[in-house]
Amino acid sequence: MSAVAALEILDSTFDLFKQMGSGIALDLQWLEISRRLHLVRAEVALSADAAFVATKLKAHAAYYILNYQPDLGSERIRKANAANLDTVVEHYSVLRAHLELQLTA
Repeated sequence: MSAVAALEILDSTFDLFKQMGSGIALDLQWLEISRRLHLVRAEVALSADAAFVATKLKAHAAYYILNYQPDLGSERIRKANAANLDTVVEHYSVLRAHLELQLTA
């Protein structure tokens, strides 16, 4: 089990967040995020806090996908989509920090 490999897998999900912003194939992107989080959990034993953050990351990604609306030029909808995606990225950052702590411990 390797925290380095888990970090590499987690880092590969960041590209998915960029793709999510376009609104294309969101359901497939969520499935891929779920698969990669499963790989992270298989690679390293997560602390209870990190497991909770991983669950929140997956849940917020699902929330983003369920609430995504094409902006069609609407600034309000664009901001709402961006705020929801920022929450997903925030949880990614927290999970990454937890994995980095495990790496140094």
